[in-house]
Amino acid sequence: MQYRNLNAVEITKLESQGCISDDWQDIFVHPKFSSDRVCNCEFSGKNHIGELNIEVTLQHGLKTKAGLYNSCFHNCSIGNGVFIKNIGNLISNYLIEDNVQIVNTNEIICSGESYFGNGTQVLAVNEAGGREVTIYNELSSQIAYLLCFFRHDQNLINSLNSKIKAYCNTIKSDIGKIGTHAKIYNAGSILNVNVGDYAIVEGASLLNNGTINSSEKAPSYIGKDVIARNFISTRNAKITDGAQINNCFIGEAVEVGGGFSAENSLFFANSQALLGEACSIFAGPYTVTHHKSTLLIAGNFSFYNAGSATNQSNHMYKLGPVHQGTLERGCKTGSGSYILWPGKVSAFTMILGKHYNNPDTSEFPFSYLIEDNGKSVLMPGQNMFNVGTCRDTQKWPNRDKRTSDLPLDLIHFDGLNPFTINKIVKGIEVLQALMKKAKPDTKALMYRGAQISVASIKRGITLYEQMLTTYIGDIVLNNYDEIENGNLSQSDKLSEWIDLGGLFIREDKLDALTKQIVETDISIHEIGMFLHNEYKQLSQLSMAHAISIANSYFNKDLYKNESLSEFLASYHGLLKKNETAIISDAKKEFNVKSKIGFGLTSEAFKEDDFLNVRGDVNNNNFIIDLQKEYQIKDENVENRINNLK
Repeated sequence: MQYRNLNAVEITKLESQGCISDDWQDIFVHPKFSSDRVCNCEFSGKNHIGELNIEVTLQHGLKTKAGLYNSCFHNCSIGNGVFIKNIGNLISNYLIEDNVQIVNTNEIICSGESYFGNGTQVLAVNEAGGREVTIYNELSSQIAYLLCFFRHDQNLINSLNSKIKAYCNTIKSDIGKIGTHAKIYNAGSILNVNVGDYAIVEGASLLNNGTINSSEKAPSYIGKDVIARNFISTRNAKITDGAQINNCFIGEAVEVGGGFSAENSLFFANSQALLGEACSIFAGPYTVTHHKSTLLIAGNFSFYNAGSATNQSNHMYKLGPVHQGTLERGCKTGSGSYILWPGKVSAFTMILGKHYNNPDTSEFPFSYLIEDNGKSVLMPGQNMFNVGTCRDTQKWPNRDKRTSDLPLDLIHFDGLNPFTINKIVKGIEVLQALMKKAKPDTKALMYRGAQISVASIKRGITLYEQMLTTYIGDIVLNNYDEIENGNLSQSDKLSEWIDLGGLFIREDKLDALTKQIVETDISIHEIGMFLHNEYKQLSQLSMAHAISIANSYFNKDLYKNESLSEFLASYHGLLKKNETAIISDAKKEFNVKSKIGFGLTSEAFKEDDFLNVRGDVNNNNFIIDLQKEYQIKDENVENRINNLK
């Protein structure tokens, strides 16, 4: 844009309206600049001012013209349609883009060169350091996972950090930026912070050294009394209601509020952190904590729901807080749950009670880990065919609040998947080995800090085999034509899989990527594209994986009609059993015990009270949808079996 100097008439007009400047020749204005729209303002350094004779709509629908009022500016470039009023101290060294509104704010200052939060080292998972994650605007849960948990490969860490540093150098500037259509109201101090397009900052107390990424399709919000230092928040993020964050990454559609405090922590897509506190955690996608009494510390979580008063300890009073723990995806903790780190709990495990024996149940997904007389007791496989686990895997995709065209975090949702299935296969091997050790009078055995009864071992093997059949059957049913036409390679071997921050990826594929990162000049953006391609490959690779499981565990070659027919018959027999187990569990929510506390005005009204509040089991949408799903499966598998015959 071509700017011009102020003319003598405009300078006189501005001075009559209470404006002063160190040098009026250092103020450059839009050709259509209107001096009527600038009152009681002080200017120093070089400043550019856009067109102000434009109507704008302020908070609460108030319509007025753009303008600058009661404010001090130093070295600022102010776009078209900007409204700024009542700046207590000053705005210094900022590019303020078109249609920005800033009202009743103390100060917005960029002092010296800044990376605006990019390059901040977050001491995730281990308070004492060693797993630092360098945050930057485009950080994904996958890149963060590599930085945090691939410390065995120092060449990889060095290469990633070098590429991230190169990215951060493109951000470095001595001029801050407030993006187009951003709104800042009633804020305190904003120091070395970039504010993205369409972001809203309303009532924040202090924002220091950070970036608020935002866009028209995915706006971000920073609310009242928030204090944030050394941070990056991404698109759709909300930080509200007195939250305090320090050295943190707040991912896409993440909500932090209710006075929550977080230090040296990473929160990825759709996580919610309200009321409690976190210290040095890796909160993968859909990590949820809603209770004031809950502390998450030095841990790795994802698809996690923390019960009230959940707590962990990351020290055993020896070398300080150096221990860490992992709750793999889908875990839940009951009220008052406690784990003494170090510990590792397998995917989709329900954790109840207190656990001091550093349990490692990583080979037993879909389990219960409970406390019994001070001991950790494991019930393998017990948590699969119940309504809670089934509902969780269905609700997560529906609760994805991200609205950007290309989300940063790559997320797979299926409960039964190559990652958990491989664990199940290993879990069966371990349980069978434990059974061989059991003597005739043995009632329970210890394994890695947890006690498992002989009855639970036997039931666990049965449940895990049921899961294997269900997994393979579901995939065969969904991809029957592909298998029938022989479109998959029969040489596929059973591969190892990794849950890479929400993305299921084959280990050999990840090895190829890490090698490329170390040995080539692949960019951070290209790494993301590689992972995105792997994200899209899961369906095809899962088919090969399922067929390998059928071969290796059940000795069934699904390319042969006889084997395929036999397997589908076994799967068909399980469908009704699975459906009955899940629906029976759901019906417990409507039994007599669940009605305690209803009908307070009169026992005679208990049934009607419960019905109007909770509904009827026969009209529950979840149960109805589940029954339809199983009916469709039942009909499809019958048709396939008949066709094979």
